[in-house]
Amino acid sequence: MKKLTVFINDQIVYENDQEITFEDRQLAFLDKMDSDMERGIKIEGELITNPGSKQRATFIALNLIKALQHDGQAKIAVSFANLANRHPALIEVHANDHGSNVKIELVEEHL
Repeated sequence: MKKLTVFINDQIVYENDQEITFEDRQLAFLDKMDSDMERGIKIEGELITNPGSKQRATFIALNLIKALQHDGQAKIAVSFANLANRHPALIEVHANDHGSNVKIELVEEHL
């Protein structure tokens, strides 16, 4: 089983099976998320008008961290689904939370 593990300040806060099957409606929602991100995303106050794959993953990871900190189960599920489906090589998300500044590191498996 391939897992995606999320760390905040070096503590495991979430782990789930990354090899999940998505229904058509779930994939359609992920497509809508992609479409919404095409209009631009904000990371650390900077507007990125044409985000690449890593910037999108960072944006979604930041949303996942916020959801985990505020126990937002629906946002946790959709953020995890996006990372698992759109970034299948991703195995770890490391967030270093220093108050108003959260730094994200994405770790991919080496093939």
